[in-house]
Amino acid sequence: MSVEEPVELIAVREDSGAFILVLSTGEELEVATTSMPADLPELGVALAPRMLTQLREAAERKIIARRLFSLLDRRQQPRAKLIAKLEEKGHDPDAVAGVLDRMQEQGIHSDRAYAEAWCRDCLLQRAVGRRYLVDKLRIQRVDVEIARAAADAVLDSVREQQLAFEAAARRWRRTRLPSDPADHDGRRKAEAKVIRFLQGRGFSTGLAVTAMRETKPESDLQEDEEAQ
Repeated sequence: MSVEEPVELIAVREDSGAFILVLSTGEELEVATTSMPADLPELGVALAPRMLTQLREAAERKIIARRLFSLLDRRQQPRAKLIAKLEEKGHDPDAVAGVLDRMQEQGIHSDRAYAEAWCRDCLLQRAVGRRYLVDKLRIQRVDVEIARAAADAVLDSVREQQLAFEAAARRWRRTRLPSDPADHDGRRKAEAKVIRFLQGRGFSTGLAVTAMRETKPESDLQEDEEAQ
């Protein structure tokens, strides 16, 4: 059985609020000040295996944090996506999760903050309901409870009803309504088309029906509106 060579601490220098530890293996470990062990040995002394592992893990957390800051500096992203990206670079998912937990404690990043920001951006682009927001966040692997809480915080029932009416009115301008009031079958088909559209936008069936009825034109006037 081969015996692992002892690893000695060769040099320690401070750099931008962190410490750089130079080892006899040629490694240079950048460790946050808060991660420096109090019982670090003198230079030239071999590191205990446990301390060596501790220092290497601390150095990895430092690299992970730097890469996360770089990713978040470009744009906010959900936790699951950040973990996947760092895992692709060879980092341990548990180590990444630990750094993200610390970031959440410090108010730097959280899925709740991300989800609320994403919902606000989404509502600036299209009229959708809370279910749409939750479903899209779940596709991004945001926890369903966090997604629901974010959607509720950003979109209250009054605003959701306004958006449903806006979406229904726009859809009616593109949906042919029979000019003959006696064409009940044709009118029902047109109404069903608008309801399905609103359901696809994440509005509840009840709200979709209400919005469809309240915005339905008296007759097939949308062709005149489009021609103007």
